[in-house]
Amino acid sequence: MANRPHSESHRAHHPSHAGSARSWLLIALAVMAGLPSLTLTLTGHRVAPELVAIVGGLAILGSAFLLSWTLEVAQLHISASFAIAILALVAILPEYVIEAVLSWDAGAAWHAGASADMVPEVGRAAANVTGANRLLIGLGWSMVTLFFWIRNRRALTLTHGLSLELTILTVATLLSFLLFFMKEVSLYLSAVLIAIYLFYLWASSRASSEEPELFGPSATIGRLQRRPQILITLLLFVYAVGVVFAAAEPFVGGLIETGRKFGIPEFTLIQWLAPIASETPEMVVALLLTLRANPLGGMAVLISSGVNKFTLLVGSMPIVFSISYGHPASFPLDSQQMVEFLLTGSAALFAVCLLARMRIPLYGALVLLLFFIVQLFFVDSHVRLIFSIVYLALTALILVLDRGRIVDMYRRAAGVFTLRPGGESNESNTKPPF
Repeated sequence: MANRPHSESHRAHHPSHAGSARSWLLIALAVMAGLPSLTLTLTGHRVAPELVAIVGGLAILGSAFLLSWTLEVAQLHISASFAIAILALVAILPEYVIEAVLSWDAGAAWHAGASADMVPEVGRAAANVTGANRLLIGLGWSMVTLFFWIRNRRALTLTHGLSLELTILTVATLLSFLLFFMKEVSLYLSAVLIAIYLFYLWASSRASSEEPELFGPSATIGRLQRRPQILITLLLFVYAVGVVFAAAEPFVGGLIETGRKFGIPEFTLIQWLAPIASETPEMVVALLLTLRANPLGGMAVLISSGVNKFTLLVGSMPIVFSISYGHPASFPLDSQQMVEFLLTGSAALFAVCLLARMRIPLYGALVLLLFFIVQLFFVDSHVRLIFSIVYLALTALILVLDRGRIVDMYRRAAGVFTLRPGGESNESNTKPPF
């Protein structure tokens, strides 16, 4: 892509000096959030596990904000569509590192157990990735839709520019059902998922770009002259990545030890608290975009992140596991995690079917949010299996009542995989019955 003139930085909004000061303060706070955890890691000083978990969570939270801001600035220099894909990739870096730590621990401990049910480290790794996916869809998608409805009193309608993301997410979601029947994440499936992700990156880089609008800290950095802008962006990016790698392992260890100390199930801590630390900045960015009259941008970030999680994050599990284990091996799933993946896939399939007409009705957002909240109080695998069946039944009901959704999804997929510009399809304009 040809270099753009420096005047591009004026696409960032021009707030007052007070606004710029607030932005630099936010950047400084995000930087300082990582210092306690970084200090503990470098000095090796031992403190209470709950304190390790807190400072580690703050470090990951601050770094995730820094990563999202720096990648937003990168839209000034690369294709906006490609920047969104890279933004979503980097946005899940904290979670990816946490998942890598958990998968590494599972591989190292695998030789000591006779089955997946006897190795708790296996359950921790699968709990993190399933919790992150359900948090993103159940809370992220629904909140963006509800915020939009409150402001506009109508359903959120998307553009065909998201055809690529929705198609890839649908394919990856369907593949995720294999995990329930295979009882493992095989290296073959890992290769397929990573190949799908690479195709997604390549296809998104070919998409037409749009002029980005920056807000807050990213806008403040974007208004700088080109050289200091690039330098500060790179420094913040490198610092954030370093903090994430330094904080991930102590954070996970702190969560596990905290659970043992206070009698909190480690399943709950790993599945929900760890993803919350890494997902919060992403959802905050999406909600801010929605409140700033750019709900499409907010949903684009969340959907693209979902693609990353269902492809790259899941696909990386057996690779890290094999390296730690010492030879190629599939990532085993215990009986509970098989159900967790089934529930995650069922929730995602319901969500993408809701979006088949490129709009999310209010009832759909409410169902996503309600089911997400109710699930938190029922961790028994038999109850979660029932939730999965309910999701699948609702999905079937939607498709039976509005069969045009299937046609629209097929046309979108045909547009994506035949490499039509933007992956767009000639979708039906027939209004859905509900």
